[in-house]
Amino acid sequence: MKTFLSLLSLLLLTPAAFAQTLQHSPLTYSYPKIDELGKVVRLPAAQQQPRPRSKIVVDLIKGGDPSKLNPGIEKVARFVNIYAGAGARPAEVDIAVVLHGDATLICLKPDVYTERFKCDENPNAECIKKLRRAGVELFVCGQSLVGKGQHPDEVEANVKVAVSALTSLVNLQANGHAYVLLGK
Repeated sequence: MKTFLSLLSLLLLTPAAFAQTLQHSPLTYSYPKIDELGKVVRLPAAQQQPRPRSKIVVDLIKGGDPSKLNPGIEKVARFVNIYAGAGARPAEVDIAVVLHGDATLICLKPDVYTERFKCDENPNAECIKKLRRAGVELFVCGQSLVGKGQHPDEVEANVKVAVSALTSLVNLQANGHAYVLLGK
């Protein structure tokens, strides 16, 4: 009975201790690995901390305003920053992104992108470069790319052209990557 009461009081105090920590600690945004993109708050006392050696495949299909940064690709930067420093300690993570659907064309070379969308620049290019520098692998669906009237040679060097989103998602999940859908 004494053990049960000890465990019960520990369970009841943990949320209270967490809440008290939040009350007394300033919550400020930071960018542990990718500067200026994917802001996070450090929560070292929170439950469900980033697990070391996690593997994630992000299925990015949502498009957006071509003159603005795709919100899904910035969210991937947040995933990197969460594992790099939002928890109690940094945790190594392997992230792969598969672009298809309405997100297919965010990876076009700058000159091709600006011609296609009649804008000054590809607002996704810098984020994609930063993701690659952080170790994120990016793939674009070759079927979607060609279906949208573009050629594989028009994809920027930081993104690999895959046979299809289907094969990429199946292969990466078979290799142990947890599936995360961004967009619909």
